[in-house]
Amino acid sequence: MLKIAIFNQKAGVGATTTALNLAAACQRKRRQLLLLDMDPQARLTEVYKHTGLDVQQHLLKFYQDETPLANLIQPLRNGLQIIPASPELMKVDSQFGRGPTTLNRLGKGLAELAQGQPALDVVMDCCPFVGVISLSAVFASDLVLVPVATDYLSIHSAVKMDKALNALQPVLKRKIQRRYLLTRADKRKPMTVEVEQEMRRLFGSEVMISKI
Repeated sequence: MLKIAIFNQKAGVGATTTALNLAAACQRKRRQLLLLDMDPQARLTEVYKHTGLDVQQHLLKFYQDETPLANLIQPLRNGLQIIPASPELMKVDSQFGRGPTTLNRLGKGLAELAQGQPALDVVMDCCPFVGVISLSAVFASDLVLVPVATDYLSIHSAVKMDKALNALQPVLKRKIQRRYLLTRADKRKPMTVEVEQEMRRLFGSEVMISKI
């Protein structure tokens, strides 16, 4: 099981679009993928609402009722599955706090899920707020994928993300693997070229070749 957290503290950089692109790529390669919507705005859930999702079976139940993740999974098509989000996810910070038990609960839940579905990969679409939900995804992930829109403010946001992830490494006692994905890229625009050059100068091989 490969677990990818899509996370940036800056909103509007294409996190959900990135999740959808990863889902499409996995479908083409016939890989099993679980989309875990961890954003209270539930935009990823909204995309698939027309498929008949039971939006009452959402991620908050994992925290609030200790429902196993396997019981919350809903099938979509071609090996794709989803656990929906709900605006009620905002309650997690106030109800459960930021203690290690809460922050590590998702990782343990995914480990249990992997025992039954070892071939299942997981993509977690995180909200830009640095709270329990997003931190839980980072703690549980094998890789943090940081979408970066091709504008100058997003470079600043990427630097902040890098510092934030570095600050978490002593807590996790491991390096947090990360990649930066350029989004809203248009090679015809000088700004896209300049942002890519600056990102590669700052982060080198951690900037992906692929763009959206």
